Amino acid sequence: PRWPPTPSSCLIPTLSAMVKSSSSSSAPARTSRMTKRTTARSGLSRQQLAALVLQRPASGPSTKTVSADLTQLQKHLGKPCPHFGKRGVVQFFAPKSSKSSSNAGPPRFNKYAGWAEWRNAIFLWVNAVGGNFTNAFVRGGQQVAWYVGGQKPTENSPVVKRLLASARGEAAESNTKILMFVRPRETEPYILCGPCKYVGHNARKRGFEFTWELKDFAKLQTSPDFKRLMEVARPTGRASSKSAAAAAKW
Repeated sequence: PRWPPTPSSCLIPTLSAMVKSSSSSSAPARTSRMTKRTTARSGLSRQQLAALVLQRPASGPSTKTVSADLTQLQKHLGKPCPHFGKRGVVQFFAPKSSKSSSNAGPPRFNKYAGWAEWRNAIFLWVNAVGGNFTNAFVRGGQQVAWYVGGQKPTENSPVVKRLLASARGEAAESNTKILMFVRPRETEPYILCGPCKYVGHNARKRGFEFTWELKDFAKLQTSPDFKRLMEVARPTGRASSKSAAAAAKW
């Protein structure tokens, strides 16, 4: 597919309509109205919307220094994120102060990592198919294998230590939520699968394997998007290295 991929969210269709409308005499007025509707739905300013669509470098603070706004969790559980890619998810859950700021772009994070750390949460990125690891879904999708990845992670790696501390209920991470986001394919938006419960880990597996259980699995089972996700996740063979690299980036 052509890169960057076209998001399956409401943003790009609207922008496409804006381009088509430019051929008419009333194009400026209609374009202005469409832009206002798009920014209203996404909760972003014009500058932030442009930065997200055009993939401009993020200019905000590191996600590690701010708390994610998790007030929308239940409303969007089992649904695709309104914005595309990891960056779109980070933008969507950025604190309100960041969304209202005139500075374009979401908080900064490592888009090549399989996670994004916040002060109050850790987001886990999962590809139903593709990527560098096979993220197995078992028990009907209730449990998911997720891999830390990177350069030979160990139990002393910072994110691993934090995940294990949260799993053990240690005081420093007692309020940290572990949230999983899964996308059917790298050209589609991430679906919010909600908070995770630690089941186990295997440091000897390549990439350091964790097994997580989806706490809201009963509710997820009623979601058409989650059902489709499970259909896509059925084993169909390993993706090419080119597809895996693309999935890691987006």
